[in-house]
Amino acid sequence: MTTSAEDGQDPGADLGDLEAMLDAVTDHAVVKLGPGGEIVRWSGGAQALTGYAADEVVGRPVSLLHLEEDREAGLMERELDSARDGRREFQGWRIRKDGGRFLARVALTPVRGEDGAVSGFVKVFQDATESARTESLFHGLLDSAPDAMVIVDPDARIVLVNRQTEALFGFGRDELVGREIEVLVPPRFRDRHVGHRSGFLAAPQLRPMGAGLELSGMRRDGTEFPVEISLSPLETAEGRLVAAAIRDVTERRETEQRLQRQRDEILELSTPVIQVWDKVLALPIIGTLDTLRATRLTEGLLEKIARTQAEVAILDISGVPTIDTQVAQHLLKTVQAAALMGTVSIMSGVRPETAQSMVHLGIDMGRLRSRNTLQDALQLALAVLAERAGTAATAAQALRSGGSR
Repeated sequence: MTTSAEDGQDPGADLGDLEAMLDAVTDHAVVKLGPGGEIVRWSGGAQALTGYAADEVVGRPVSLLHLEEDREAGLMERELDSARDGRREFQGWRIRKDGGRFLARVALTPVRGEDGAVSGFVKVFQDATESARTESLFHGLLDSAPDAMVIVDPDARIVLVNRQTEALFGFGRDELVGREIEVLVPPRFRDRHVGHRSGFLAAPQLRPMGAGLELSGMRRDGTEFPVEISLSPLETAEGRLVAAAIRDVTERRETEQRLQRQRDEILELSTPVIQVWDKVLALPIIGTLDTLRATRLTEGLLEKIARTQAEVAILDISGVPTIDTQVAQHLLKTVQAAALMGTVSIMSGVRPETAQSMVHLGIDMGRLRSRNTLQDALQLALAVLAERAGTAATAAQALRSGGSR
């Protein structure tokens, strides 16, 4: 095998080309160190980054770039010792020639001779001050967010969480990073959640989730709580990530439920079913009557009919300003349901404008009896009872007569 010298080539030319290539790299400093950390070669990138020319540093220990306290603590020696078995990476503060500090990201690789012994090191470092400042700002913003923030990679593994996540779920950051996002989802929803997150990754876009949905999170101790989630794609140098903002809505749900209970109680108090006479009920309705309220009124009336065996029910709507199609149809169904239970319904207090609206809407109230006032409706109710009593007496007499023959 021939050498480059035997081929007529200058072996120093290759070395010169290599050094020229290293000097052309300006965003990284490349330094060759001796076995004790002394500087052997100094690239143009190292000069651009530190301000030192090669003739100012060659032969001196690379610790001249370290902070004074780090030199006294033997930082250079510790770094060299740790790199003797293989490449190591570090990050720390360094000093330029003018005394300015910069945060260096360092890679230290051992160089071995033919006997395998470490003959030196190659040290590559770059200024990471700005990227670290940006990262620090990002982490600061993340921790200042009011919601729990979780960032996951395309494999749905957690890469970053904020302190609100730790407080909400009870996990430490080191317990979450690297695990699949489903660790925060109750077990019964996990299979379904895998499909949901795959769908989001296939078409990532800002997507709020929770309104109208029952979403739950799970704490470290296994307890569950309702959440709302907002998902958004996050483009980074490492690829597309997904940021999830998670909000505990337990208090809001409890407040909504409490308000709903209060509304229900107010409705019940404002529209009581009153037993005004034996077998006669009255339901005075006051205020706006929407479909939900009409449904609740129907339920209350039918329950009262069942308990009292009422034969007549008066629906007084003199306190209702307007009635739309849906409400009128619901009242008609209420009358029909009462009829199936053997109860005659009478509507009172129908205003002229209400009657005109119902005719205009084409609402057929069937054979529903109607009176102008509640007093007239009560008189009609007593007449219905008397009529029914007479009919019942006649039927009973007929049965007795038939039985005596």
